[in-house]
Amino acid sequence: MDYDYLIASDSDHEEVFIEIYYRGKYIALINQEKGLENLEIEFPGADLVEATIERKISLNEFLDLVTQATQKLKAR
Repeated sequence: MDYDYLIASDSDHEEVFIEIYYRGKYIALINQEKGLENLEIEFPGADLVEATIERKISLNEFLDLVTQATQKLKAR
């Protein structure tokens, strides 16, 4: 499996969010701060260790990962 998801919460977000990982590296986070019908995607900032981040991925794979992550978040 090249991808993984982590549903979590922290002090930066009022609601639960889902992180997307590809080949063990962080790609993006989808939050539901504005509700399940207004999800937002956040990308890694410059403050993270570059070796833990994947900044390039096939568009089709990325779209599939985001779709799956959104479904998992909404199914919670």
